[in-house]
Amino acid sequence: MKRLVAIVALFAGLQSEVLFAACSKPGAPACALERVPFASDKAADDCRIEMLSFRGKMDEYASCLGQASVDEEKAARDEYEDVRVKFNQRARGEIE
Repeated sequence: MKRLVAIVALFAGLQSEVLFAACSKPGAPACALERVPFASDKAADDCRIEMLSFRGKMDEYASCLGQASVDEEKAARDEYEDVRVKFNQRARGEIE
């Protein structure tokens, strides 16, 4: 019986590792992280479109992580929020 419990525990641990490994983290749009004003309204709008795509991908990534760890899900959502704040600062011309 102890052997069966050990095997089940090992399998459960491996399963959570597989779930975590299957989550593909998207890269943040470089345009959102640059520290210079947008060169044009079109550049800002193009970056906004990239940010919308990034938001969707980060939501999927965070949800995937959430299957194994609530803390990892929160960290992914916080990371998206940091990128969003930087984009908005750049869009408003609030360059540090």
